[in-house]
Amino acid sequence: MDTKTKPHISIVLPVYTGMAYLQQSVESVLNQDDSDFDFEFLICDDCSKDDSYTYLSSITDTRVKLFRNEKNKGLFPTLNFLIKNASADLLHLWAQDDVMLKNCLKETIKFHQEFPEVKFSFSRLQGIDASGNLLKRPDTFKNKTLSVQDHAVSSLLYGSIAGNIANVCLVKEDCKEVGYFDESMIYVGDFKMWCVLSKETPIGMNGNILVNVRQHTGQLSRNLDASFYRLKENYGVYQCFLSTLNPELRKQLNKTIKWKIYTTYVNQYLFILKSKKFDLAKRYVEELKKYDNINSIFFKWIIIRLLRFFRLEQKFYEFRFYKKIRSLKQNN
Repeated sequence: MDTKTKPHISIVLPVYTGMAYLQQSVESVLNQDDSDFDFEFLICDDCSKDDSYTYLSSITDTRVKLFRNEKNKGLFPTLNFLIKNASADLLHLWAQDDVMLKNCLKETIKFHQEFPEVKFSFSRLQGIDASGNLLKRPDTFKNKTLSVQDHAVSSLLYGSIAGNIANVCLVKEDCKEVGYFDESMIYVGDFKMWCVLSKETPIGMNGNILVNVRQHTGQLSRNLDASFYRLKENYGVYQCFLSTLNPELRKQLNKTIKWKIYTTYVNQYLFILKSKKFDLAKRYVEELKKYDNINSIFFKWIIIRLLRFFRLEQKFYEFRFYKKIRSLKQNN
């Protein structure tokens, strides 16, 4: 790559103690089909406790720019550092466990050329297990965009629509404009970013499978403390998405998530109690009180459990909430 020419796309990879899959992940980026474009690959080691930095230091490919934090800073501060140091207008986020298909970057660039109005896009992803075996294949579809309203409704009812960071591409200038990732967050800073980037413009949905995302027990979010921090951080994200909706639709979605989403936290609370983490359980309940009246949450949870037992849960949601949501969306 000519160092005087801005690359078409920058790949940014935060690394922390990821040597188990890191080499495969890095090589999948370096082996991209890049005959029609230039890219740079920015990697920052966040004070790994294994041989990750030793391996990264051995890479001689000139497309790689390697950094290392002086102290451990966490995912979102490290992502922000890399984004600020990237040269390209497009930024493909990357993860140390995952594998890029050879056409990933080419198809991502083509997508943003086709839909220049979007501030971020995501592609379909294929799950793989710890050994790299393919899991259930997702459906593919024609490239398209999703409106601000539909993105907010989907995110509130079903969670982060991208599902990961490794299949996401951001426009650097837009990322800068909204103030980068929220560094006060540990787990859902990406979910919040998808909200703030989609408050005024649609999001891009690349219907092709471009990434293999690994599912294994060593991932960041799989522990009891993580469940507490996700509860603590998710509330603000829900409010962010609700704020993008018109008053009637916002009111209806607020009612819906009190039944459909907030009650699911009771399951995690009970699991924490079962694990005899009583101090964590106490803090969990205190945080849950910010969502709604605690007695109301538990009452709704009991009703949902009964409905599920009689296989009436989905019919309840459809009759009580979904029909009204569809009607309000159509009338907007």
